[in-house]
Amino acid sequence: MTAPTLVGPRVTLRAYRDDDRVARQRHGWHREIERGYGDDTPTRAMTDDEVEAWAGYLAAKTRAGAVCWAVEVDGELVGHAFLFDVREGGRKARLALGMYAPQFIGRGLGTETIRLMLRHAFGTLGMHRVDLKVLDFNDRAIAAYRACGFVEEGRERESCWVDGRWNDDVVMGVLDREFAAVDAQQE
Repeated sequence: MTAPTLVGPRVTLRAYRDDDRVARQRHGWHREIERGYGDDTPTRAMTDDEVEAWAGYLAAKTRAGAVCWAVEVDGELVGHAFLFDVREGGRKARLALGMYAPQFIGRGLGTETIRLMLRHAFGTLGMHRVDLKVLDFNDRAIAAYRACGFVEEGRERESCWVDGRWNDDVVMGVLDREFAAVDAQQE
């Protein structure tokens, strides 16, 4: 599915370009961010092979039907956003997003990205429901999702080993009418 360009007050969601490889590689890996995905990659530079694998991952997700956006702020690539498992018949989809470096976290960019994605999912695509999974210790992400109308629906208990202990995946979802009510309050 081709990613349409979505423009918010600070964030632009757009299709990926070939030159995004350079920007992604420049940001490298950050343990704090990778930990939020359940990974233990240390903070370090991203190799040429890793950036090529990243580009291949994006291409594979797109071929599988996901809407894949580059998250851009002030002309700089700062993260990624996906709508995947889009089921037109069932009118539901799954959402995921992530920022590439700590300086992009805690500024409301994720919340703005989520709102843009949900407006597209519910408005343009006609979805009824969007859901996601987030690790139970990722308080910042959970707060951003709640600010956009997501509610906790359940947990996948002890689904991810991080920092020497088992952690739950929190399953969250939002319905079209719930997001519409939250979004109207933000206007």
